[in-house]
Amino acid sequence: MISEQQLIARMKRLKAEVLHHWIELGLIAPQRDASGFLFDELDEARVALVCDLHYGMGCEQESLPVIMRLVDQLHETRHSLRAITVAVSEQPDDVRVAITTRTRVVLGRNPAADKD
Repeated sequence: MISEQQLIARMKRLKAEVLHHWIELGLIAPQRDASGFLFDELDEARVALVCDLHYGMGCEQESLPVIMRLVDQLHETRHSLRAITVAVSEQPDDVRVAITTRTRVVLGRNPAADKD
């Protein structure tokens, strides 16, 4: 965990008032103790991403919550897909082949196999 001052020192473009605004918007959710905000590695990576979006790509403050919600949804989807992949990989060969074949058909990657 690092302090707010340490985080701001690492993120050269970031100002304390901007960070506080992002926290108020819910873009960043650091822990807080008597000395102030504390940031873990995930918080730091998230701040770096928001900095890149805002300062590097010119995204307006108003669009950041929407963008970050989409990023969060994408991460959740990837996590779910990994879980499904593990579950499928644990199935017997015939089940795995059937799921893989049907998935390709549904995705349009093997339309000749569609016999429905």
